[in-house]
Amino acid sequence: MSESSSGRQLTGDDIISELIRNVESGVFKVRYTALVPCVFNVYLHASDYDQLHPIEDFVRGEAKEALNDHLAKLNKGSGLAIARWLGIGAGQQLEFKKLEPDWTLEFHPDAEERLRPGDIEVYSELGAAQRAEFGSGAMTTFITRKPVEQPAAEQPAGSAAPGTSRTDRQVHGYLRYQDSGGEKTFPITRDQTVIGRGGKAFWVDLKLEGPPDISREHCRIRRDPATGNFFIKDLSQYGTTVDGVEVPSSLERSPQGEKVDRNVESPLPPRARLGLAGVFDLDFEAVQAK
Repeated sequence: MSESSSGRQLTGDDIISELIRNVESGVFKVRYTALVPCVFNVYLHASDYDQLHPIEDFVRGEAKEALNDHLAKLNKGSGLAIARWLGIGAGQQLEFKKLEPDWTLEFHPDAEERLRPGDIEVYSELGAAQRAEFGSGAMTTFITRKPVEQPAAEQPAGSAAPGTSRTDRQVHGYLRYQDSGGEKTFPITRDQTVIGRGGKAFWVDLKLEGPPDISREHCRIRRDPATGNFFIKDLSQYGTTVDGVEVPSSLERSPQGEKVDRNVESPLPPRARLGLAGVFDLDFEAVQAK
């Protein structure tokens, strides 16, 4: 596929990860059910679309498989954190489901020339047709966009500091690290940031290039919007440390052998060094509210 402005090729895995992030971000709570988007329109830069077009049926098939896997995972326990965010108590049952029998996924070139090479913009809806039993509020268009990182040499005048991902959102903190492409700075603009290697059925906000010791979904950083305090959750196989101190794992095995997220978090100080599996370090810094 064509190279993005960060020098890294856009992959089908990048698209699938962004679809899964859109699914989790676009959950619509009814009462006993949490509806997830199932109709997607993906917009890409024209050069990325031209490269994808000959294989879009293959990518669409893998994306549907990954979405089915993720929906099953949400209903097996990994959706507990989302349920709490939706205000669902620990004793309540919540089923994650899609309105339509199958996922609908279409790819489009960005005719308005708003996207750069490597950008992914996803427009999603809960269903292709109104379902009366879920109420008039169920039909919602949800938009997520994953901007590509810009290397220092290509930063336009007046933009963010070299090696910093471009963003127009309020920045709550930064993660600084180094990989094969040099020094990088990732701005934290959401109240939850997922970190890991990513992959099919594993969306991440910060996708790291590193050894397989780093889990596909390694850890999550959460910001409490009421207090501005940060917390970290370890979801990995080989562990996460904060300033050399091991973070308690949030995962446990059910009697059936399934991984269950217990939602165990640890406070994250305003400045800290995060260690992933003892093989990768990130420097975290919170931005003090003015």
